[in-house]
Amino acid sequence: MVWACFASDRLDPLVICDEGGVGADEYKDILYDGLFSLVDNILQPTESDTIKVANENTFLFMQDYTSYHKVECILDFLVENHVSMMEWPAQSLNLNLFENL
Repeated sequence: MVWACFASDRLDPLVICDEGGVGADEYKDILYDGLFSLVDNILQPTESDTIKVANENTFLFMQDYTSYHKVECILDFLVENHVSMMEWPAQSLNLNLFENL
C-alpha cells in the first residue's frame, strides 16, 4: 500500500507502507511526514521572489473513509491539528483524484 499527497502542481513523494497494513498510529506518522510537510513547504516558499498566496485556512484535506481513516483518534488528531476535511460521499469512487494523477 502507498500513501501520497498533492496540491495543485506540487507532489509529495509516495509513502510506501509496511506490508501487513496500516493502523491509526502508523497513519498519524504518515500525516506528520507527508501532509504536514507538504503544507509547511507551500506556506514557507524557499525562493525570495515568491509571493505567498496560501495560508493555513486555504487547504481542504481529502481522504476516503478507509477503516483507519475514520477511527476516532484519527478524526480527533485532524481536528486538534486544524485540518479541514472534505466530506466524502459514500460509494463515490469517481472522486478518487489519484486514479487521474
